[in-house]
Amino acid sequence: MMSGQHQGPTLVIVAHGAQTLFDVELIGKQDPYFQFSLDVNNPKSFQKTFVHKDAGKTPTWNQTFSVPLAGEPELFVEIMDEETTADAVIAFAAIPINQVVHAPGGTMHGVFDVYTPAGKPAGELNLTLTAHNVPGQNTAFAGQAAVPVKGTSHISEVHQKRIKSIKNKELAADVGTAAVTGLLAVGAGFLANKLINDNRKEEEAKKEAERQRYEEEQRFEAEKKKLEADRANFAQQQQQQQYHQSQSEQHGFHTQSVGESVHGFSDHHESSHYDKHDKHGKKDKKKKHHDGSSSDSSSGSDSDSDNEYKKKNKKSWNPVGHYSAGDKVKYQGRKYICLQSHDSNPTWEPTQAHSLWRAD
Repeated sequence: MMSGQHQGPTLVIVAHGAQTLFDVELIGKQDPYFQFSLDVNNPKSFQKTFVHKDAGKTPTWNQTFSVPLAGEPELFVEIMDEETTADAVIAFAAIPINQVVHAPGGTMHGVFDVYTPAGKPAGELNLTLTAHNVPGQNTAFAGQAAVPVKGTSHISEVHQKRIKSIKNKELAADVGTAAVTGLLAVGAGFLANKLINDNRKEEEAKKEAERQRYEEEQRFEAEKKKLEADRANFAQQQQQQQYHQSQSEQHGFHTQSVGESVHGFSDHHESSHYDKHDKHGKKDKKKKHHDGSSSDSSSGSDSDSDNEYKKKNKKSWNPVGHYSAGDKVKYQGRKYICLQSHDSNPTWEPTQAHSLWRAD
């Protein structure tokens, strides 16, 4: 690339592009790139631009290079077409450097004729060449040329020999490709049946794999559905078992409650009978005591008897009954008080329906 200062003799090359190039492609557009060197005998000394894909006859590069000058008389330029095998020569030329050194300011923006490997005109190359720190160069101010000038170029015998060598390699690569293509064409008849059979076997193997995969998916789905059905049946059985167990427990508590109620009623009857005899025995005592004291004693006895009756006759919870706020029931050995009026439901057990029942 071009540097800010030039310590020794230097040649700066700006490769703008080319026009009216010879077309080496039979099908499609060629992909040109530009390469150059000051030493045509050293293939590794060539530097090149990027490849302008599908540029055809009018590639554009606009790339800048800087190379040291050591008295070389000519700049060797080549335009190549990038290929998949060996790159093809589009055009080449040798450009004398002295015309650049003696140009005003040591700068020359010119177009240079380029040639086919056979030596025929193959288009024009657009370059800006600038010499720096070259002894004897023209240091007059050059200004900026509005259009490029016609530069001098020619065919160097040594350079043309290199180009023909590249051309021969290109032809050899093409011949090799053609030979391979011919061999493939000859062998195609023998390989056709094998390829067809291989393809058929491959298709059959794919179909078999697909069939096995489908059957496996079907088995998996069937097992999945069976598992889900078994799980649902188990859950239903568990729910029914819990319900029957709850009903059994409720029936047991209800029977116990009825027994307690009957027994409580008998106790209450006996208590009432005892109270009547007790009252007759106390008639004489009432005359000896103050009326208020006797009344309090009798009231307290009646209150104790009522509490005992209520305690023994508390109802068991009924899963199909109606309850009002404040009603009290017994369930699973515990007492509960109704929080809000509702029609009972087998699933609204006092131990579960906390919004309807509260432990008393």
